[in-house]
Amino acid sequence: MVWKVECDCFERTETSIDSIKVFQELKDFFQEQVNKEIFIEKIPQQPYYVWNDEGETIKWFATKWYKCRKCNCLWEFNYPDFPIRGFVRKFDDGIYKGRGF
Repeated sequence: MVWKVECDCFERTETSIDSIKVFQELKDFFQEQVNKEIFIEKIPQQPYYVWNDEGETIKWFATKWYKCRKCNCLWEFNYPDFPIRGFVRKFDDGIYKGRGF
């Protein structure tokens, strides 16, 4: 029997993380996808925000990236640091666009 890797990336959307409950649900989801070998966990390679002021540059990187092995979608997951919200962003084509907040 041949097993196909199935994903639900198409049905999932980006979201803001404004509660511990939402954060834990998302964290569990992504870990489950890694455990099932649907997603590959990656270290973020590009910042989601760059701040420049008087010759000083500060770059903010998301906590983790996940790459779907089925559809090639790239997920950016930034853990919240309450009261600062976290977020999950989706790049359908697998190419990071780096749009900032």
